[in-house]
Amino acid sequence: MKKILTLISIFTLSTLSAQTLVAPFQDVEQPRGVVIPYGRAVDATKADPSASNYVAKLAEWSVSEDKMCYQSSFAVPVWWLNRQVIVRVGSATSAYRVLVDDRVVGAAASGATPIEFNVTKYAKEGRHNLKIELVDAEQNVVNAMYGKVAPKVEDVVVMCQPTLRVRDIDCSTTINDNGEGVAEFAVVIKCNSLNAKRARIGYQIHLNDTTLLDRGYREIALDMRREDTLRFMARVPKAGLWSAKSPHLITLDLENRIDNRPAEYISRKVGVRAADVVEDKLIINGEPVELKLVDYDSSKPLTEQLVNGANGIVLPVYYATEDLLSQCDRAGVLVVVQAGINTLTLSQSIQRGGNPSNDPFWLETYLSYNRNAYYATRHHPSVVGFALAAGKTTGINVYESYLMLKKIESRLPIIYEGACGQWCSDKITFR
Repeated sequence: MKKILTLISIFTLSTLSAQTLVAPFQDVEQPRGVVIPYGRAVDATKADPSASNYVAKLAEWSVSEDKMCYQSSFAVPVWWLNRQVIVRVGSATSAYRVLVDDRVVGAAASGATPIEFNVTKYAKEGRHNLKIELVDAEQNVVNAMYGKVAPKVEDVVVMCQPTLRVRDIDCSTTINDNGEGVAEFAVVIKCNSLNAKRARIGYQIHLNDTTLLDRGYREIALDMRREDTLRFMARVPKAGLWSAKSPHLITLDLENRIDNRPAEYISRKVGVRAADVVEDKLIINGEPVELKLVDYDSSKPLTEQLVNGANGIVLPVYYATEDLLSQCDRAGVLVVVQAGINTLTLSQSIQRGGNPSNDPFWLETYLSYNRNAYYATRHHPSVVGFALAAGKTTGINVYESYLMLKKIESRLPIIYEGACGQWCSDKITFR
């Protein structure tokens, strides 16, 4: 009987995966770039998560013999109380579910992109057991969409943030007549409190960690479950702009104060660069850039892959870790992030019910894979484009994915090598 119930649960998760690609639990957070909260400003400037008293250190993982179940534990200290506790799973090679003290708190239909689970109502003061159970890759058809099926879980972090918290950070740039960058920072704030909350978000922007470009603050008030974006601008000299030849990074420091008390500090390295497509050419900071990309090879160091004049990589999103993308930021390696879809994995037939690219059943899967890949990686200056999928088969799901991304990203190129001259890809050369 237990075996039958297990098979039913696997089938149910697989079906939900194909249709929605989001877990059927309300505590799954929307995708975002990595945000590490700190309790002190001095710790935030170190950019070392281990220095944060708001990030739990996980014990060594206990892995089942079949590598389908990963167990660890984390502690909730007293200073985490009345805050939000979040489990971030960086990547997994299968659909999976997350359990805290053997209670299911969320599930993911794909591990191709980082996913966060809000486990606040399950995590009381004390130590808790954390378990990640993978769904058998052979029985979950969604896994075949990106072909990465060897059981593995990586980059798991447990952290806490205040009830009115920094949800995400982004930066967009234009170039003025003097060649300087005008950077607009967007800080997304989310409220998880049952009551309305007010916060004061202070910011400082430094060039080379020494030259102060701008400082100030914004105030915000939000009701329960609401989310809003604070915006501020700074002028960055031409010598401080990010490009492949000169990959300069500036520092954005944030202080979140609630009821006039510091609630969290966040520091992020930001590359200020303006990227646009003009007449089928990629333009960075007003200068045309010829893209010569190679497929990323996880078995080789990044520096060994840029041969024969290559200046960047096509990076499948399940390899797009924060560490690798930050390495590309610092080295000036251009990146086109590829959604975790292989259009030739299941079938080459474009008849209805054949290849998933032309099967409406898979539409939300295609949209979600591309949407998640975009929001998880867009904050890196090295990311200069997005690829809809690998493979050479097109269909309605590819077309809809292209239109969706063009609505939320109007400047960077959206490409698909399998477009075969059709309109579901920007006409830009990148090989």
